[in-house]
Amino acid sequence: MHKFNPPPDWPEPPSDSWRPPVGWTPDPAWPEAPAGWRFWLGRTGRRSSGPIGAYGAVDAGRLELATVDPALVLMHS
Repeated sequence: MHKFNPPPDWPEPPSDSWRPPVGWTPDPAWPEAPAGWRFWLGRTGRRSSGPIGAYGAVDAGRLELATVDPALVLMHS
């Protein structure tokens, strides 16, 4: 389970289980996230790369790897 981690000065998500829907972008009136901000936390509360395809997830490398060898099973916490 991944939890969305909004940057400082952004509104809190409506619930702890809220995830940005596909195609979601932050309100342009909100301040920029700090450089290197991780938008996702794992189940232990530690920084996470986030769910594949979600806003702010660090997943480009994982998607490239999957397209190189579709037999690979992608797993992460």
